[in-house]
Amino acid sequence: DASVLFADLKGFVGLAKSLGPQRTVALLNELMQRFDRLAAQHGVEKVKTIGDAYMAVAGVPQPAADHALRLARMSQAMLQATEEVATASRLALALRVGIASGPVMTGVIGATRLSYDVWGDTVNLAARPENQSVPGRVLISSGTRARLNGLFEVEARGAVDIRGFGAEETWYLGAPLPVRNRVAMHEPADATAGAADQSVHPLNRLASQQLRDFAGEARGFGYEKLLQNRKPID
Repeated sequence: DASVLFADLKGFVGLAKSLGPQRTVALLNELMQRFDRLAAQHGVEKVKTIGDAYMAVAGVPQPAADHALRLARMSQAMLQATEEVATASRLALALRVGIASGPVMTGVIGATRLSYDVWGDTVNLAARPENQSVPGRVLISSGTRARLNGLFEVEARGAVDIRGFGAEETWYLGAPLPVRNRVAMHEPADATAGAADQSVHPLNRLASQQLRDFAGEARGFGYEKLLQNRKPID
């Protein structure tokens, strides 16, 4: 299970013609370097760039239960980075972003210029919302919305006709919702206890699941007492 992000600049072809080769390359280099730094900060894997298009994935190659959250946060930071570059360069830059979540296939194929790549319906679902998104906004699939339930405001965009899938409901990603009683990395002393109380905020349930996963991996390495005796975070 993973989340996939596509982003591109609306009207880039016309912009590149007006800027010329050198200024276009310099602009893209500045923007993509910022995106790369954001990917590293949010624990996201950059897959590739094609011209002005940027593709990234979370949840592979290293599994992460919060893959949708990582890309949601990164996507909003990408919009901010684009605004900053636009202001500094005095250019009208408009970034469109699409995110989808679900199963993916990954691997490295070929004999020359080897690169890590991602395939599957989820990749196609991420590319279509990106094409349908309004510049300056992030459009997410129903799968991503389900995984972000309770963490962000969302605005219904309506169904998007996607070739090979039919009509798919999509939403615009809004602001993060406040987390009440933030105890993000604390749960009862038994880290392997049952599912968290459903009344707990989704972010706390996500953290609890990650702790249970860690506890399972830690068995046999002498970390059980450390997990059982950890103190709550103030």
